[in-house]
Amino acid sequence: MSNTITTATLLGTDVAVITHEQAVDRILVFAAARRPAFVCFATAHMLVEAGENQALRSTYNRADIITPDGRPVAWGLRLMGYRDTPCVSGPNLVPRLLRAAASTGVAVGFYGGRPETLHLMTEALRKRFPSLQIAYTFSPPFRPMTEIETEQVRTDICESGARLVFVGLGSPKQELWMGEHSASLPCVLLGVGAVFEFLSGEKKMPPEWVQNLGLTWLARLCQEPRRLLRRNLVYSPRFVFQFVSRHLLGARERRRVQDL
Repeated sequence: MSNTITTATLLGTDVAVITHEQAVDRILVFAAARRPAFVCFATAHMLVEAGENQALRSTYNRADIITPDGRPVAWGLRLMGYRDTPCVSGPNLVPRLLRAAASTGVAVGFYGGRPETLHLMTEALRKRFPSLQIAYTFSPPFRPMTEIETEQVRTDICESGARLVFVGLGSPKQELWMGEHSASLPCVLLGVGAVFEFLSGEKKMPPEWVQNLGLTWLARLCQEPRRLLRRNLVYSPRFVFQFVSRHLLGARERRRVQDL
């Protein structure tokens, strides 16, 4: 496999032009190397926020892979000339990674979520992937952790042997957490948002035809209107406006200047 990943700068963030298979292969290479690495899934909302949040932008700049999460992001890359760019979202990539981890003996861990969610998820995963090695789970408290607690988490992850650790804290909290702690952990961290609740069965992903139409946001909005209403009403239009102004109209203006 090539050592390089093709990326495209979208709203100032380098997003990988990558398939699910390529992402799985690359992440498993990182895991086998037992070196610090972290992976982000960039939604339209997070790309806009990265342009305004210096800490998040700095974290994105240090990420090993940032995938296009959501049809609008994938469509944006296609309009920029990267044909057939797929949407590589957490809910779609994580089951592929877990299947590959189970077949290759790569131990996994889960950080985040409620205790009951972690219990339901691990039970479901053991039935779905009987050979999967779940080496670590932890549900952090709903308060800032002390330095002693944080150090214990780092120690527990290191000693668990987990090589893939899925982080479900919600964005941008999970991205900032990975950026802060990745360097001290010999594993791949993956910020996967609400995936724990999909794996546990507490939430349902919409049918594939809904996803293909780019309406996943609408289906999820119906499930969680209070949490997602502002994100969809505020950030989605801003993503479209910024994309058009920076990548379509801006590119057209640059071509006009070059022609002169």
